Amino acid sequence: MIPARRSLARRLLVSGLAGFVLLLSGCVYLRLLEFKLQLNKFDRYFALHTDDGVAIICQEPVIRVDDVRWFGVGPELSTRLGHAEQWRVRMVKQLPPGITEERNHDLLLELGFADDKLNRIAIPESYFTVMPKAFFLGVIKSLGRGKIDRTGKSMETAVTAPDVASARPKLAAVSTLLGRPTESRVEAGITLQRYRYAPATKEETTAVFDMILRFRTASGELAGWQAVTPAGKIGLNFAPPE
Repeated sequence: MIPARRSLARRLLVSGLAGFVLLLSGCVYLRLLEFKLQLNKFDRYFALHTDDGVAIICQEPVIRVDDVRWFGVGPELSTRLGHAEQWRVRMVKQLPPGITEERNHDLLLELGFADDKLNRIAIPESYFTVMPKAFFLGVIKSLGRGKIDRTGKSMETAVTAPDVASARPKLAAVSTLLGRPTESRVEAGITLQRYRYAPATKEETTAVFDMILRFRTASGELAGWQAVTPAGKIGLNFAPPE
């Protein structure tokens, strides 16, 4: 093959691969959109177990195992039984250089899959000692009403429900739960704390996840929360206290 034809073939191959990746990621986003629409009708599509932590059961699963991996999350430990698979996911907190903590503040959760679709998300009870379950569940349900910016791969939602607003944790409680932030600063009456995590998996990965919390400095009230992931951003804005 002459050089010009080789160059053309290479460009066509690259274009074809790029188109395939875009098509694949587009399918993932469509499933995420369907999941969001389900959240907007939470009681119809999900069941809850709250006796020991919080377990959210997906009645009509749409998210696939490969979608979760594409999102940058993998299991620290996985077990399989027939068509079912259980993941233990650990998000390792990234501290500033030279800083250590007496307690471990990694984030833990369990994911369950059936026929390669996500059908269960479980949060341990320990997280709800300072974060009321009513608040957590209110936040999850509010994601179904979020406004999506497809070009910026982001979603924002305002949390205005009075019961959720009154239950939101303050700065001191969040610090007890999450420990020392990766970064902290004060800007115009808002205390901003950023926590960075990386998944603890046996696979090599460069995925990092940022959780950015905004508090009203004077009162310690939680004003906003944002998750910055390899696939996009999710933001929550809380109504100011009355």
